[in-house]
Amino acid sequence: MRKQIPLLVIAALVVTGCGDRRFGLFKRGDKTATAVAAPQNAETPLETTTDAAPLTVAEASKVTPSALAAATKPVTRPEQDKGTTIASLGLLERDGFWLRTPLVSSEAKGRVVVEKSGASVNVMLVPSGAEAGSGSQLSIAAMQVLAIPITDLVEVRVFIR
Repeated sequence: MRKQIPLLVIAALVVTGCGDRRFGLFKRGDKTATAVAAPQNAETPLETTTDAAPLTVAEASKVTPSALAAATKPVTRPEQDKGTTIASLGLLERDGFWLRTPLVSSEAKGRVVVEKSGASVNVMLVPSGAEAGSGSQLSIAAMQVLAIPITDLVEVRVFIR
């Protein structure tokens, strides 16, 4: 029990640091979070490799201006509604805009809409292999564009193109 208390304190400090203006991903009280832009010399987002170590928060949340434009571009094609799921922050193993979900059986382009606010972002839908109803994982970059705090669980509607 004594070892658990310091770990809880450390975890609480780390989570509260995410809202700090100097170190965090989101500004406190800012309801319109924006994605962190990539450095000027970065033309393409980081590649995902299965052998690599997990990305850092800074690496996973960086997106190029062209990737941000593609993720927020209105959809003009017909879409198929795959249903709703509860999404949480995904692992930092892949950068960009994606949703790992049991609602798809193969990778496909799609869109995620936050049920409560109506905010949407275009994502790559990645099968999770889990049972239907088990929830989904959303990339940190997508959470930033949707203005979802990284500690929240959010209900999203999933569309596939």
